[in-house]
Amino acid sequence: MRQPSPYREQFAGDFSVEHKVSAHNEKSRVHLHDVFEILLVLSDGIQCTVQSRTYRLRPHTLLLFNNMDLHLLSMSPQARLNDRYVLYFRPEYIEPLSSASVNLLECFFYRRFEDPNVLPLSDREARDILGLMNQLNYHRNRPENRDAFGQDLLVKLLLGQLLVRINRLYREKHHIPSDMKTVTYSRIYRVMQYIHKNYAEKLSLDFLASRFYIDKSYMCELFKKITGISPIQYLIRCRIMKAKELLLRGYSVDDVCGMAGFNNLTHFSHSFKQHTGKSPKQFQMMMGREK
Repeated sequence: MRQPSPYREQFAGDFSVEHKVSAHNEKSRVHLHDVFEILLVLSDGIQCTVQSRTYRLRPHTLLLFNNMDLHLLSMSPQARLNDRYVLYFRPEYIEPLSSASVNLLECFFYRRFEDPNVLPLSDREARDILGLMNQLNYHRNRPENRDAFGQDLLVKLLLGQLLVRINRLYREKHHIPSDMKTVTYSRIYRVMQYIHKNYAEKLSLDFLASRFYIDKSYMCELFKKITGISPIQYLIRCRIMKAKELLLRGYSVDDVCGMAGFNNLTHFSHSFKQHTGKSPKQFQMMMGREK
């Protein structure tokens, strides 16, 4: 029996940054990472598919992906090179730098907009972001820097500085009020992270409210302000994203049903078709991954 192919990229460390230049597409299908990703596009002719929508990107565009964002970066026929900075990190790595009023992961979770993954930059903004990327690349990857005193802390602080800058730009682009304090939403972001990690478990509103010490109605109200949907709808969305990934990897529909956290095949098929317009098998066949 053919082994499922690895469409979720595994990441061994807490953080990495790399300046990459390639003359061909490195991946051919949408995929997930088990970490968060920041990608700065530097060349022309690049396009990005997120979920089922494709964006044609201009140079100096930031892309922001959490670990439930199915995505693919590709070159148009006119593109000569794919020049970009790629940064991966585990949310747990940077969380200690967040404060009671500032959550550095906001731009990965506050998703009430049509295009939350794509952040175009002005030339000045791009210079600022590129400067921080260059510093991170220098301090993280130069051999002579690796054992320097305080190097790990310096890298983490630079990443925190980068995320502060990105979140400010994210708020400006999406017209999020500057006085909106993330202290109110921090617990909801933690609920979302918990769902991302435990989507296959039997999660209920009562369980989530109890685990995070928050009133159930208030949790639903805040969740809708952040995502536009309820916690249970968000859970189902995460399960659908996971199901897509597993189907792309070649697992059978029956196996995917349980692995993605659905309790029966009928419910899974109905939910999947409701979100994608296709049955799980139709989706798998369309993507060329039928077992």
